[in-house]
Amino acid sequence: MNDKDIKKQMKPHFFNNYEKFYPVDALRSLGFSRSVCKRCGSGFWSIHQRNFCDEPACSGGYRFINQSIAKKLGYKEAWDTYVGFFKKWGYVPLDRYPVVCRWYDKLYFVTAGINDFQPYVVSGEVAPPADAVLEPQFCLRFPDIDSVGITGRHYTGFIMVGQHVFNTPKKFTYFKEEGITQIYEFLTNGLGIPSEELFFQEEVWAGGGNFGPCVEFFSRGLELGNQVYIQYQLLPDGDYKELSTKVIDMGAGLERWSWFTQGTPMSYDTVFPNVMRYLYEKTEIVPDKVLWNKFARYAGLLNIEEIDDVNSTWNAVAKKVGVELSTLKREIHKARALYALADHTRTLLVAIHDGALPSNVGGGYNLRNLLRRCWSLIEEYDLDVELEQLFKLHIKEFGAWFTELKDYGSLFDILEIEKKRYDETIRKGRGLVKRTIGRKEKFDLGKLVKLYDSQGITPSIIKEFDPSIVIPDDFYYRVQMLHEKSEQKKETSNHDLERMPKTKLLFREDPDSREFRGEVLQRITPTKIVLDQTLFYPTSGGQDHDTGTIDGVRVLDVLKENGVVIHVVEKPIKKDQVHGIIDGEVRKILSEHHTATHIVNYAARKVLGDHIWQAGAEKTLEKARLDITHYKSLSFEQIQEIEQVANDVVMEDVPIRIKEMPRDEAESKYGMRIYQGGAVPGKKLRIVAIGKYDVEACGGTYVKRTSQVGLIKITNSERIQDGVVRLEYVSGERAMKEIQRQTSLLRELSDLWGISPDDIPKTANKFFKEWKELKKEKARLKEELAKSRESELINNAEQVGDLRIVSKNLPGADAEELREVASHLTEKHADTVVILGTSDSNRAYICDASGNYAIELGINANSIIKEMCKEIGGSGGGTSKLAQGGGPDVEKLDQAMKKGLEMIKKQLR
Repeated sequence: MNDKDIKKQMKPHFFNNYEKFYPVDALRSLGFSRSVCKRCGSGFWSIHQRNFCDEPACSGGYRFINQSIAKKLGYKEAWDTYVGFFKKWGYVPLDRYPVVCRWYDKLYFVTAGINDFQPYVVSGEVAPPADAVLEPQFCLRFPDIDSVGITGRHYTGFIMVGQHVFNTPKKFTYFKEEGITQIYEFLTNGLGIPSEELFFQEEVWAGGGNFGPCVEFFSRGLELGNQVYIQYQLLPDGDYKELSTKVIDMGAGLERWSWFTQGTPMSYDTVFPNVMRYLYEKTEIVPDKVLWNKFARYAGLLNIEEIDDVNSTWNAVAKKVGVELSTLKREIHKARALYALADHTRTLLVAIHDGALPSNVGGGYNLRNLLRRCWSLIEEYDLDVELEQLFKLHIKEFGAWFTELKDYGSLFDILEIEKKRYDETIRKGRGLVKRTIGRKEKFDLGKLVKLYDSQGITPSIIKEFDPSIVIPDDFYYRVQMLHEKSEQKKETSNHDLERMPKTKLLFREDPDSREFRGEVLQRITPTKIVLDQTLFYPTSGGQDHDTGTIDGVRVLDVLKENGVVIHVVEKPIKKDQVHGIIDGEVRKILSEHHTATHIVNYAARKVLGDHIWQAGAEKTLEKARLDITHYKSLSFEQIQEIEQVANDVVMEDVPIRIKEMPRDEAESKYGMRIYQGGAVPGKKLRIVAIGKYDVEACGGTYVKRTSQVGLIKITNSERIQDGVVRLEYVSGERAMKEIQRQTSLLRELSDLWGISPDDIPKTANKFFKEWKELKKEKARLKEELAKSRESELINNAEQVGDLRIVSKNLPGADAEELREVASHLTEKHADTVVILGTSDSNRAYICDASGNYAIELGINANSIIKEMCKEIGGSGGGTSKLAQGGGPDVEKLDQAMKKGLEMIKKQLR
């Protein structure tokens, strides 16, 4: 079940048993009584009996705009007031965690303050930093993107004020009754809200694998926070169990508190005053105060995520405000662009600082979506705004509180590269939209979302060519829903190992030992055995397994499941008491490569910047690889510098120190950098420290000092996906062999050319220039050949209706020539379809092209090429305009081309 399913299932149960699940005794003692909302059906508590709860949709909107009933507080001032108030109950304020949730593999970004303590503190496995804590946790919520700048309360990045209390079986601190009383006292005495203006609403909360009843607190139509009583853990099979540690998890948007106390039409002016001042001055957009004061009262009704019919809600709001819908949207959307720019840039600043990068995969997709929306808004409203300046203002304004943001690293390099990619996407996008409109294709909602999601084409570009297109108000929400994390698959086990004791890992206790004795506890199959203890390192953490023998029988594989090590042996072993020997040379090489990986990770971070995080790793006998988060390919000079820094660490002969530490202590001492390899389970972490350079939580094998790694040689670097660069390297003897191999190649080359090795670059450059000239000449000759064939092919074309069809086998041509001839013909003759083929002794090649007029008639080159290539046992693809492919069945080339011809004729009938 996902979070929404849990809420839907549990809400009736909690509602019918509200006396059990909600802090009713405390609420009654404070003078509140329960009612049921006649609109939404929720249970809620208020001083006076009411028919409706205080949700904006039920109460009619915000009633605090220009009518503040609380003490006026600034943004950070609200936090300081909160901390000062709760200290009397023993609460300890904490620093924020990074927004990239590396300690918890179920989440990419932190979306709620409680994520800081999931899963291990909440489950009771790890002690909390204190029994009762407060924290200003920056959280990211991308589904709210369309509501930013409209509702006044929504942000893609915001500070969630946390109140967390951890009640363990051994120690009770505070729970429901005490928790709601403390919040009530803060709201009335800290913020100065009269008790008759407060509403407490019964709800259900779920997130990060936990759930429980919760109480949302409102005043004058604005939800000020939500106090959750986490009591349950969701199990992989969909069932749930009660937690031994009961947790209060109060979360409140700090932005809302300062907004509520000041009563401004929108919250953004109270949250980023300097940024908004810059935007108003540069754009000369000044919100109409009269209109905004009216609109702001009903803005809360326009929460995209909670309304079924966005258009009818906008119409209803326009009627309440008393203006035409088009007039209202024009005014609101213009100012919304400024609010969105302020919000999005702050979110990007924090996320990029904390180690996330814009990309087209994972959480990086959300960041690129935000960044490109910023540029799109600037273009759409023709705003004289420098995006870099917004980041600088946030660094100064928000960085005064969170000073770590002043160390912004490669931020502006990342922005520059992303802008170039965006401009290129827009250039291509305009051409694609123009062609689509030329083909008279309709831009329905599905196509709009697909164009944005797959091509990066924003709605504003499409409106340039077709102003009649209506872009839905929840457009970005719909795009975001495509990328919501799907429900995790249930974890399954191939063997029933749950009841078996965990294998004792001797390589942790004595890494220098090469022999051991053990007892066979279970034979899963005749060749899969479990021992009580082992020296064999199982494949894990990207490191290959050890090899060796057990009672003289070769060990082929070593696996680990649920803490149990499984040895896969070459043939059955009959004895129960066995003698194991691991291959010392294999262990040595793997340990060198694993240690080298940590060193290279440090070196990459030092050379490229603090945005570098491990995105994957592998350590084998042949080589090691490290995937790092980086926004562009590495230059040769950068690779050399990384290699030099890594070898400097090796030559320094730094000791590698390994120790077990309690999780909370390790996090407190070293920070979240220890999770380079991802989330690590358990109360205790095995911390591997390479001097002052690199500290990680890791279970692999290592050498004792960096000098034992020997030389580190980087052999390859490539950008394997958006935002990830792969480094491949070898160490020790393999590094020396790699250098010798490269030296040998240089010697062979110098002998071949009859020159000294020092002259190789100059000679190679000369050959390269000659090769380029030959390539140009070849291209010129091919182009002339294509032109010379044109008249012959066109004159022999078959006329079918309004189209001319060229179908010809061109012996001796290559695939590139087919493409050039086909492209040239269809570019010059829009009413032409071309099918060309050729072959060599091993493979047949086909190219298919359609002129623009042919495409309008439905002749899709991509569809046709796929069917033709099936005939020759291969595959192909491309665009509707040009496609090509091939296959091994050379003798069926003519048959394949004939099939393509028949498909075209059938389409034209």
